[in-house]
Amino acid sequence: GQGQGQVDGLTQQFGQMGMAEFQTVVLNGRPDLAALDETPPAMRLAPGTMCVAASECAPRFQRSTLNAVPRTDKLLKKTRLPLGLLVTPVCADDDVAVAPDIVRCRRCRTYINPFVAFTDGGRRWRCNMCGLSNDVPLTFDYDSATQTQKDRWARADLRNAVVEFVAPLEYMVRPPMPPAYVFLIDVSYASAQLGAPGVVAQTIRDTLDQLPDADGRTRVAIIGVDAQLHFFQMRTGAEPQQLVVGDVDDVVLPAPSDLLVNLSDARSSLDIVLERFGAMFSNNHGVGNALGPAIRAAQQMLGGIGGRIVAIMASPPTTGEGLVEPRAEGRDLGTPRESELLRAQGTWYKNVAADCSRAQIAFDTVFVGQQAMDVATVGGLARYTGGTLLHYPAFMAGRPEAVRFSSEFGQHLAGAAGLEAVLRVRASKGLRMSAYYGHFFLRSLDLLALPSVDPGRCYAVDLEIDETLPPVVYFQTALLHTTALGERRIRVVTQAVPTTDNAHSVFHHADQSAIAALLAKKAVDRALSARLEDAREALQHKTLEILGAFKTLCTQASSGAATQLQAPRALRLLPLLTLATLKHPALRGGNNVRVADRIAAMSLVLTLPPETLLQPLLVPRVYALHELEPNVGLDDGSGSVVMPQLLPLSAEVLAPRGVFLVYSGADAILWVGRDVDPSMIASLVGEPHVQSGVFTFPDLSDNGSPRPGFELNMRTNNLLRALSLLCHGMWAPPMFVCREDGDQQVRLLLAQRLVEDMDTAAPSYSQFLNQMRDKINRGSF
Repeated sequence: GQGQGQVDGLTQQFGQMGMAEFQTVVLNGRPDLAALDETPPAMRLAPGTMCVAASECAPRFQRSTLNAVPRTDKLLKKTRLPLGLLVTPVCADDDVAVAPDIVRCRRCRTYINPFVAFTDGGRRWRCNMCGLSNDVPLTFDYDSATQTQKDRWARADLRNAVVEFVAPLEYMVRPPMPPAYVFLIDVSYASAQLGAPGVVAQTIRDTLDQLPDADGRTRVAIIGVDAQLHFFQMRTGAEPQQLVVGDVDDVVLPAPSDLLVNLSDARSSLDIVLERFGAMFSNNHGVGNALGPAIRAAQQMLGGIGGRIVAIMASPPTTGEGLVEPRAEGRDLGTPRESELLRAQGTWYKNVAADCSRAQIAFDTVFVGQQAMDVATVGGLARYTGGTLLHYPAFMAGRPEAVRFSSEFGQHLAGAAGLEAVLRVRASKGLRMSAYYGHFFLRSLDLLALPSVDPGRCYAVDLEIDETLPPVVYFQTALLHTTALGERRIRVVTQAVPTTDNAHSVFHHADQSAIAALLAKKAVDRALSARLEDAREALQHKTLEILGAFKTLCTQASSGAATQLQAPRALRLLPLLTLATLKHPALRGGNNVRVADRIAAMSLVLTLPPETLLQPLLVPRVYALHELEPNVGLDDGSGSVVMPQLLPLSAEVLAPRGVFLVYSGADAILWVGRDVDPSMIASLVGEPHVQSGVFTFPDLSDNGSPRPGFELNMRTNNLLRALSLLCHGMWAPPMFVCREDGDQQVRLLLAQRLVEDMDTAAPSYSQFLNQMRDKINRGSF
């Protein structure tokens, strides 16, 4: 076919020219970390694939693991490469064109897009998915509002690969639901000891103005939870009343109304409740946590409209239905029995999640403090309803972790989530979706039920080839959802990818970031359903298979032993990304990762898009602050901050006279050498000496302008803000000072971030490469 021939011809042509894009590289020395910021390999689509010059699908919305797809399953199996999609339908700060009316293929229901072809003088259009010829609607070129002809080629759905439609009535089961939030706040003795009720209530109060409420329909309820349930009746113009329900075996709401209240109408009462909440429970000695009964009460409140249940816990559920038995984890960490601790106790929480998914109710589960709360069991509420799991083990009111909680939890609540959503991925004939990864409930073979879709939430799809593919294949993702403004919309993302018969083309058009992200999500999914050890083995084995297949199919040393490990330039970071995934708390070996920390890390791996997951979460950024170039940390003239050069993730670069920033998104470490100049530290933090441990990085600038002697502080703050922006502000990472001769625990944390070095859990990067080379030479994989 034309597309396949074009890809193969270009591969050969560029290979002869020696262009870097199609080079084979030798894997030794330091990995090229800057390659993580590169765009995916270009797709070589034949001229005429689009019916009009249109914007292509941006990788942040959807990316394929292979930008040249094998035409046959036989070739795909030969390359050992995974074929899949990473879909992030709602991106932070996205601005998507809105199309006027919906036009779909009458056979496969594909939405019209830039890749269809018009025939019969423009009166018919041929579907790019199934090839059916459809009539062009009479209204297609006519603007009914102005009663004038319009330019067909200016239509948003033909000019944009990512487009949104306003859904007509036939796409609605009921009118769009209002945003509704029921906060279940643990007020037991364990929570009161941490000061959690006050901090949580204050954070909610501070965020009320940011909650989506453009049409004045948003509703809010507050329930305090210990062995009893503490409801708050909030009538307009009246003093709020606390109503306590002690019988939690068969919960009945204590009042027929004014528990779930309109945010605008009952704002003054809400403010009063949240302002007094901390003091109300500060001396609570009641033990027990009736989370299950509280969930039943929240279900009754939200039953007719759907919404979001936000459970903030500092103790395990011990009262009423849904209670969990304590599980001792200490002796089992790092043993085969650890995998049992990652699985839920019983099916109560999964069954509740399934019921809530049908009722369009999403859960956010927030765990604070060190108590064993069986995050593996309760966290299933978020996993199966499209919600979010947050974890703050070092939480204590007045300490940095509580500040971090307020920032991240507030940011999460203020996000413009899509509500009562369903997501479906369609693909060209010959391709089949075989598995999905992320937070959702699979309603049918190809329909993901998502009561909530947060900005930046990623869903991964495994694809299989059932029959020989055409020269170009298409993937179309449709997300039907209600916006925060109460409007029912359909977001459609369409992507075209050429196919090839040439193994070289497949390897040189592989997207290493998409592949690494998909493999990490698959490994976590396997760890949750099978064993941790199986997941680690499968991840390493897949990387070995890919590089082994490349050696066999695409290098001169196809059968003999090679002295060096080779990879296509497009996959030169795959070994590092595999090693970094194995060292991340989600999959890390050894006995120093607590179960709750592991489950929280797994949740991040399952839900983050490749851009944030790979860097900084799996592969942190390391910068030398003591030798910044003059323009680094300052505005580049376009509103962006000039970033420093990335350094290797190894202790070898940490010079005794230096100060280094190690940033992983989830935390930031300031490494201070033993021989550093005290004046440098003073310019950075305002004091000539700093101690190891948690540290609040100061802002010593004068309203953003540098103060004499503190320029380094201002530039470092600019870098930290720029790094936060790259992660869309989802994290407010705690900072740790790690002195070269300081606290052992902080030094251990740093060692875990430096993924190129050897540690107790896994080999160094160079050892890992040598192990893979030897196994490939022996054919033992």
